[in-house]
Amino acid sequence: MEGSKRNKPFYGWVIMGCLFLITMLPMAFYSNFYSYYQMPICEEFGCSYVEFSISNIASTVAGMLFSLTLAGKVSRGNTRLWMLVGGAVGSAALLAQSCITAIWQLYLTFFVVNFALSAITYVPINFLISQWFIDKKGLVTSIVFTGSGIGGMLFSGLAAGIIANQGWRTGFRVTALITIVTVMIAFLLIRKSPAEMGLEPYRDRRGGQEKKTGSSGKPQWEGLSKAEAVKTKAFWLYALCLICCGIAAAGIFTQAPTYLIENGVDYAPVMAVSSGAMIIGKLIAGPLIDKLGIQKGTMITCLFGAAGLALLLLVPGMGAAAAFAGLAIIPIGTSITSVGPPLLTSLVFGTKDFGSIYGLGNTFFMGGCMIGPLLSSGIRTAMGSYLAAWIVFILIFLGLAATAVLAVKQGEASRQAA
Repeated sequence: MEGSKRNKPFYGWVIMGCLFLITMLPMAFYSNFYSYYQMPICEEFGCSYVEFSISNIASTVAGMLFSLTLAGKVSRGNTRLWMLVGGAVGSAALLAQSCITAIWQLYLTFFVVNFALSAITYVPINFLISQWFIDKKGLVTSIVFTGSGIGGMLFSGLAAGIIANQGWRTGFRVTALITIVTVMIAFLLIRKSPAEMGLEPYRDRRGGQEKKTGSSGKPQWEGLSKAEAVKTKAFWLYALCLICCGIAAAGIFTQAPTYLIENGVDYAPVMAVSSGAMIIGKLIAGPLIDKLGIQKGTMITCLFGAAGLALLLLVPGMGAAAAFAGLAIIPIGTSITSVGPPLLTSLVFGTKDFGSIYGLGNTFFMGGCMIGPLLSSGIRTAMGSYLAAWIVFILIFLGLAATAVLAVKQGEASRQAA
């Protein structure tokens, strides 16, 4: 990668590395491993798993509230300072979480943790990528968000060992330490935009000549304000797309282990393969979008998701073979749910008010994440089988692809009218 001067190394490498570190360490430890705390906390406080799960609802509401109220300020203001403050408050809340004496205190502290740490995760991460990269956004987004999967694989045993041997309170304290150290490193190294360093955003160079286009092959567009965007048809198609993304992201894998158990399949090795496929899926989705554009990239990944779900329909008759195949393919489909939304935001609405628009869009995504598990488990309860749920989720993938394509087309109409 190159900056505006050939003798200057492109600082975007450093930005990408810092963002990867955030997803690999704080995001993995406070998000990926949170379920590890369920049993020991429930045993100590004598509460049910359902009562523990209320904390997840509190965290989702916190993320939605942050996206609605502060996402625009993070992108328009001093982004690195917001990240530092968010990391410090989140770390303090994690320390407080290690001292709780009742389950209701877990709800309160986890709400604060997720509200504060929203200032270091999705909105600022995707905003910084949009500032530093015009081309190869898909690849960079894929690399950055594989950090959570890699962190999950590398540190799962460590996190489980700390909780089992040192106690769950120590687990929260270790997470607090990891968070504040990572955020301090990011504060020292991250810069909001290339202009602060006399550089330009990364553009693809072919044959020594700079290509003045973004990943979609279209000229870079400043775009719309949030107030302008919400008045367009494109925004509501975009919102529907993000709801579908959230439903697909949260509604399949939360129920897959139960589905496999019901059909006599050992879920542990299947889900291990699926976890590895999630990393590969994200690394496929970004470059695919860079190469073919977000419309074709979304359609292809969604077809993989639908095909994987079709294979899950065969599990009652084929057993583990269909389970392994289906849950190895579905992650290619769900990869679009993390890589696609920020790329769709910048393509449809430009970078003028990216933080505010993406923050608002993120509330729709999180709403979908709340709907997803309720939808799949609700259909299972009503129909007595997950088969009908997987058919509905095939339709969700098709709806995701259709709304993404239509949102881009409507966005092009707004661009031409500008």
